[in-house]
Amino acid sequence: MTGGRLGLVRTELLVVLPAWVTARLLVAAAWVAVRLAGSGSGPRPVDRGLLAWDGDWYQSLMVHGYDGVVAEGVRFFPGFVLAGRLADAVLPGGPGVALVVLANLSAFVATMLLYRLVLLETGRRIMARRAVWALSLFPPAFVLVWAYGEGLFLALAIGVLLCARRERWLAVALLALAAGLVRPTGALLAVPVLAAVWRPTESSGRLPERIAAVAGGPVGVGIFVWWSSAHFGEAFMPLNVQRSLRGDPVNPVRRLVDGIGEVFGGEAMGDGLHIVAVAALLVLLVVLVRNWPLRYSAFAASCLVVALAADNLNSLERYALNGVPFVLAVATLASRRRLGPLVMAVSATAMPILAAMAWWGSYVP
Repeated sequence: MTGGRLGLVRTELLVVLPAWVTARLLVAAAWVAVRLAGSGSGPRPVDRGLLAWDGDWYQSLMVHGYDGVVAEGVRFFPGFVLAGRLADAVLPGGPGVALVVLANLSAFVATMLLYRLVLLETGRRIMARRAVWALSLFPPAFVLVWAYGEGLFLALAIGVLLCARRERWLAVALLALAAGLVRPTGALLAVPVLAAVWRPTESSGRLPERIAAVAGGPVGVGIFVWWSSAHFGEAFMPLNVQRSLRGDPVNPVRRLVDGIGEVFGGEAMGDGLHIVAVAALLVLLVVLVRNWPLRYSAFAASCLVVALAADNLNSLERYALNGVPFVLAVATLASRRRLGPLVMAVSATAMPILAAMAWWGSYVP
């Protein structure tokens, strides 16, 4: 590694590490607060620590495989599980420790890649620094500390966006395929990649490479859907299982309109809260459209539409995190003198609150 390259990595580490550590301290504070508040009359997710909610599913899949869990487990894609097994082979402590370490290291890599992407797009180090903090303190980003696959997915997805910006289409294809094996959202990576290849330049590569880049994410998702459907004898099994939990697909616009009524009704503390989050995400989407290339707003919008196309809006904020360009909009707002401190303060407050609610059992992450 050359001296210049080593200096760049050192700079990235010095930028990313404080934000990464701060996020974990805030999540730790949320865990302490919930523990001090007591666990109530029965078990709560806080008892499972960083393996709460989906973390338990991933650990069970690591240990028992898809045949050893109930059918509901098929909705979890295998990429994070397989990577967890590799980590478990070299780390002490067992599957749970391996998943937590993998999730947190992946989040660190994702944040470093985001710094590079923003620096490449804008040429502004201060904007890249703000993006690092915006991702680390994004309210649903507490799952990047838990044994969730989001950290690995974000590392791959941001890698796709970075390589697309550099027109390295074969790398885009491989990273997108891997992302599709981690999260079904990987299929939506075809949207920003298509926007990136739409106007080819002399250096943009041959047509087959660009086609492979666009197809990578959908192919990754399709591989697991095909395998699980053939293995369990039910077509589109992962999607059908997810439908049983989130409801049948609905019109996103109609769901949003219905949700506005829920804000003032009996679901004010349920789906009504998700609609408030949607309102904030729509504002961020407008900021993206006005300040960033089309591929970023297109990816974020597709993630939001898919999240809204479900009757049950649980985990909507986490799905928005998968649409990582929303973080770029937060960084853009934070660059404005009057809004910057307020935006980051709100994020830094909301993230541990959501983590505490999830550990308490009143919020589905």
